[in-house]
Amino acid sequence: MQTSVTENPASSTTMLRGITWDHPRAVDSIERASEAFQTEHPELRLDWDARPLHEFEEVPLQLLAADYDLLAIDHPFIGDAVASGALAPLSSLVPPTALDFSGARFVGHSLESYEWRGEYYALPVDAACMVGAARADALTERDHPRRWAQVVELLQELGPERTLLTANPTHLWGTFLSLCEAHRPGRQPDFESGPAWWTAEGIAAEVGVPALELLRELTALTAPRSFQLDPVQVLDELSGDGAAVYCPSVFIYSTYAHDRPGRARVAFHDAPSLDGEPVGTLTGGVGLGVSRASRAPEDAARFVAFATSDAVQRGVYAGAGGQPATVSAWHDERVNAAAGGLYRATSNTMQRSFVRPRRRGYPAYQRAAARTIHELVRADTGAPDILRALNRLWADVAS
Repeated sequence: MQTSVTENPASSTTMLRGITWDHPRAVDSIERASEAFQTEHPELRLDWDARPLHEFEEVPLQLLAADYDLLAIDHPFIGDAVASGALAPLSSLVPPTALDFSGARFVGHSLESYEWRGEYYALPVDAACMVGAARADALTERDHPRRWAQVVELLQELGPERTLLTANPTHLWGTFLSLCEAHRPGRQPDFESGPAWWTAEGIAAEVGVPALELLRELTALTAPRSFQLDPVQVLDELSGDGAAVYCPSVFIYSTYAHDRPGRARVAFHDAPSLDGEPVGTLTGGVGLGVSRASRAPEDAARFVAFATSDAVQRGVYAGAGGQPATVSAWHDERVNAAAGGLYRATSNTMQRSFVRPRRRGYPAYQRAAARTIHELVRADTGAPDILRALNRLWADVAS
């Protein structure tokens, strides 16, 4: 095993290694937070590596835990990570009062997404959900659709050369699940097994079939190259000088809401719903967890507490272009002003967004389900047949 913490005899400095994902939203903010932490704790040094977005979304944490003290994680990996012994429960490392396990302090269900059977294995450092996005100089706030029927009308008006969808396998899957939530009956979610429309038999037909039908309509009306695009690629296009100006379903990325030289600003807005009322979508974001293999787990947990504190989240973290997870940062006037009102414009969706299943085996299911829906939607397979294929895959996880 690679040693993740070393001692420098001359300076008695403890080195902590962390891994995040490779985007300015993630790298710049965590490095600035680390610099501030090291100022308060000169005996500690933090060194960060970054991995591509697709690895963050797909690579199991147990493959990283031996080499790193701090792990930036996606919440669906919690069940697998705990079963494999990759993550340490945070309450075992520092007093609960130091970590402040208060769901009211974080937006939406960000905190709950990192809880597993009574323990927290990460705290949210970054919060996200799927919303609509448009180039700010192309659509006014009044033009942003609030109903899915209006989205379809706008896509027809703009044409496929000016509209995109995040529709590579992983993000087509995310949009599908978000559309399921838009069609859900009024039942409360179960945070271990997933939203209420996700049963032991799979996704209920009453939400899955109409969601798939709407998804197929969206893919038919947006640029065909969307099937290869992730959120970063879509937002790069919306902020560039090309023809694309609108995407109805993409993860929030604060980087693109800021003014940047030579780039157009992207305006994000609450997700459309069927009736125009606020609706949740798929919860994303990033949690900070501590590896069980760390040689200095208490020090690593101290950094988790520091980076997720209210002062840091709305201060150096947001100031470096990070996308904070605390309620205080989302409501902060300076944070909103710097990001073009991003957090106010998307808070209704974020507060209502749902948590995917985190049970053991879910990440492998998501990879298979994402490939399946991507293939079958492109083949113009009927919605009931697509849903049956997805639920057959789920049977192996639920059994």
